[in-house]
Amino acid sequence: MLLTKQTDFNLSGVHYQLDQENMMMTFEVGFWDKQVVERQVTAQEALEIMMPVNEAKQLWEVNIYLIALFAAVFIALFFTPLKPKKHPRWYVLLYLILLVSFMIWDVAVHQDIAEEIVKILLS
Repeated sequence: MLLTKQTDFNLSGVHYQLDQENMMMTFEVGFWDKQVVERQVTAQEALEIMMPVNEAKQLWEVNIYLIALFAAVFIALFFTPLKPKKHPRWYVLLYLILLVSFMIWDVAVHQDIAEEIVKILLS
């Protein structure tokens, strides 16, 4: 979580800065090889761009907590005295179903947001 806050990381790979005086937006696109693009925008365009980027960032911040929760449950299932005594396979199966469901949902939502961001940036 600290790394995410320090690097301003999100899964969309897009960061922006808005100069409200000149209405210039600077975009950094990419994870490792960042491409910087500057563009003159109106207030409406700036809002259209900022909304999905902020949504992706907020979703990633929620994901950090959910990933920590899944890690804690994993540890509880396999490495602690809390390990279930009766029907451990069912608990593991339920855990795996929830984990895979979460991952599929998360990737799908981030993909939709990334497509929306690309569509807005290319228009």
